[in-house]
Amino acid sequence: MLVFVLCALLAGAQPEPPEAMSLARKAYELARSGQMEQAVSALERAITLAPRNPLYRSALGGIYEREHKLPQAADAFAEAVRLDPANTSFRLRLAQLQARNGNNEAAYSNVLRVLELDAANASAKELLEAVSLDWGAELARADRNRRGLALARDSARRYPQSARVQLMLGLFETRNQQNLNAVAAYSRAVELDPQSAEANVGLGIAQSNAGLLREAQATFEAGIRRFPGDPAHRQAYGVLLIKLAEAGAAPEARAIEMFHSALKLDPNLAEAHYQLGKLALNHDDARTAASHFEAAAKNGLDDSRLHYAAARALRRLGNTAEAEKHVRLFQLRKEAEQAVLSRP
Repeated sequence: MLVFVLCALLAGAQPEPPEAMSLARKAYELARSGQMEQAVSALERAITLAPRNPLYRSALGGIYEREHKLPQAADAFAEAVRLDPANTSFRLRLAQLQARNGNNEAAYSNVLRVLELDAANASAKELLEAVSLDWGAELARADRNRRGLALARDSARRYPQSARVQLMLGLFETRNQQNLNAVAAYSRAVELDPQSAEANVGLGIAQSNAGLLREAQATFEAGIRRFPGDPAHRQAYGVLLIKLAEAGAAPEARAIEMFHSALKLDPNLAEAHYQLGKLALNHDDARTAASHFEAAAKNGLDDSRLHYAAARALRRLGNTAEAEKHVRLFQLRKEAEQAVLSRP
């Protein structure tokens, strides 16, 4: 790419000081011989002489990228785009660099602009899908669920054959309590990728959230047969079995068995530990409950449910000081969870 850009410089796009072009030729030769610092210096002087020529900026960006100086490369291509906003090659390179730098929102905006200018650009289409998935994961981590849902719906419209996009859509539909829509998204993901345990678990959870309990039970049981080594199926099925047990439609012992089998496959499943702790607390076994709550916390669970339940167990054990710590954490987490609902 560097050679192509510098050759374009040599062709000349508009009148400019001859010294600038001479410096560009020199930069080309220096870059070819591996003298990158000198090439950068020559291009920076060319930019000073011809500040409105975007090709010098893109050539500089190419050198920085070759040297793995990605932030500087992105800055150089951003200047090239500013000088030549309709140049899809510059803008696509900028989007690629922004994505590599983890600036997914800016990359998404730029690659969309490329497709507005060149709807058939296959590289831009491929990049847009990858950036959409990465940005979706970023939005999920930040609990920006409404923005994530808008992104996922647009991505699903653009990439209807992508199982990964349907998974993202199912996640954000679930988080926004659009449960029947989530069922549809996860069903489509399963259809597109029948080997995806993640898609099947998501479908079962979505069906359960939508009140389709029999369908969810069938999904989980089929999933356990199909993916016997996947602990997520067993953990999620255990949660459903508790719901069924509370309605008198399944034995509680079956849920306990499911959680234990999940933990046998993966001892670090926080939700399984929490659920077993809650069941132990319901049966007045505060010591076992506290042990499971501690394991859940060690494995990353830090929500209001956990701290409320842990406070109850510790009070029953007479550990009032630790119980009060969990009460305070419960209040803080509850406030944070309420705040998530108002995030864009």
